[in-house]
Amino acid sequence: MIAVRDICIRTETVRQTENRQLLAVLDDVADGRASAVELAGDPGSGKTRLLAGLAETAAGRGFTVLRGLADPAEQDLPGSLFIQVLRGWLGLADRAGLREELLAVIRRIATSVDDGTGCPTPERLRALLEQHTCRGLLIVLDDVHAADPASLALLDRLVRWPVSAPLALVVSYRPRQAPERLRATLARGSQLGTVRRTELAPLGLTQAADLLDLNATDPRLRLLHRDAHGNPLYLQALARICPGRQVGRPDGLLADLRGLPADAGLPDVLARHLVTELSVLDPQQQTVLAAASVLGDDIDAGAVAAVAGLPEPEVCRLLDGLRRVDLLRPLFGTTRSVFRHPLVRWLVYDGTDACWREAAHRRAIAVLAARGAPVERRALHTERATPGRDPQDAAVLTAAARAALRGGDLALAGHWLSTALAAVDRAGQATDPGHRVARELLDTAAEVAARTGSRALLAETAARLGHVERRGRPARADREVRADAPATGEAAARPRPAGGTGRRAVRALPAARSEPAGDAALSALTGREREIAELVGTGLRTREIADRLGLSARTVEVHLARTYRKLGIGSRAALVRMVVQSAA
Repeated sequence: MIAVRDICIRTETVRQTENRQLLAVLDDVADGRASAVELAGDPGSGKTRLLAGLAETAAGRGFTVLRGLADPAEQDLPGSLFIQVLRGWLGLADRAGLREELLAVIRRIATSVDDGTGCPTPERLRALLEQHTCRGLLIVLDDVHAADPASLALLDRLVRWPVSAPLALVVSYRPRQAPERLRATLARGSQLGTVRRTELAPLGLTQAADLLDLNATDPRLRLLHRDAHGNPLYLQALARICPGRQVGRPDGLLADLRGLPADAGLPDVLARHLVTELSVLDPQQQTVLAAASVLGDDIDAGAVAAVAGLPEPEVCRLLDGLRRVDLLRPLFGTTRSVFRHPLVRWLVYDGTDACWREAAHRRAIAVLAARGAPVERRALHTERATPGRDPQDAAVLTAAARAALRGGDLALAGHWLSTALAAVDRAGQATDPGHRVARELLDTAAEVAARTGSRALLAETAARLGHVERRGRPARADREVRADAPATGEAAARPRPAGGTGRRAVRALPAARSEPAGDAALSALTGREREIAELVGTGLRTREIADRLGLSARTVEVHLARTYRKLGIGSRAALVRMVVQSAA
């Protein structure tokens, strides 16, 4: 279990360099100089936590600390960011004259209409700061990328012409979401030497180890660091969601929303952090983002338009807006987009209406099929659209299992096989009149058994697909089959047939090839051939069988070639299936 610290960990303990850079502005002010710094970082990189630590330190040194947090919902309120700051100062003012001046400036800003320069009452604000800042004043402006134009205009004046007072100004923002006006202001301040820049880069492995209380050599550390992109908030969230996570595939299965515990949930702080961003989207943006969450890594305008049910030109415009607010990011070198992190996609996906989401997955399947997308990608959507509601579902999932086998991913092959079985159960045997899908499932399960040495999945597949149930009188004895192998999953939950005239009878599925079944087939083998065949049925490979029997691998291969000819089969998987059927 990973001992994750509190989500509001004092980020300055792992960002010591950046913390020292921020504290330097307090030293400048203590020496009688005005100082300003921009704090740039992605969502969740730790800006707000660092600012809180800075404010706490400043208050301890006797500074007056004023704060403002820009709100995207207040874009139409001129100067709202600075009105917050001045109202905070009003609450701390201990002189009647200062309170009256603060109220006057607040009224002027609130009632101002941008003139040609877009800058209401800058000189009045400057005079107020210069006349009443004597002991040290810290103004912390957070999320300035979301500030209204009038607030940005006031900030521009303070940066270009710093006040002659012991004032420390800290401007925190997200670079990817910063409007052109803010970028120009900070660039100009850097050129003039009035603003220093502190950037919060992704954490390194050593910093991530300290954040999560992990040993630097712990293999989980690299996986979590990779999947979180070095982001502190995502690191802690993933460590809490999957404390023992040992995922080895790129993107850690999180990218396709699988591989997480059934009861996994976003930590409250992260959920609130993301919900705040989503709450300002209009209904069409929300629909497009929901469609993108269904598609995952297939976020292009055409596919999103088909899934969302909106015109493609309108979707292009909406996707561009979602990229500007950094919920989506452009995929380098393409016209496609991705979510800024899979956790963002998870939150969006999980918040959509379940019925709409299932229909959206069906629309996604149609889009991918029309584009000739790999079957594995169609299977991801089939799995989340109640497998079996479409007659083609089982075939798609079985093909995905075969593809996983070719790629050597036996665990994923088993997953798709189990999902295909659920699809067959829901759709019923009538949707597979030629038993083609059932035979393919049996062959695939047999190959999995041959490679893994485990016959559990094959036994379940044979029990659930190898027989077609029907009600009525018992069938003839030569058609009645009992599945003695232990069932798993849904099969284990079903009641077993009871004895007597009311019991269910089962009819054997037609064989995939014209080959004898059961002991009748194996009785044609010699004692050594049957012994080798039974060992193959347990999943042993040729070298393992040779070592067990004291034979050469070449001798075992010769016996197997003779066995294939006698049984009229052509593969090891078919032999495994016959051995299992003979034991049933």
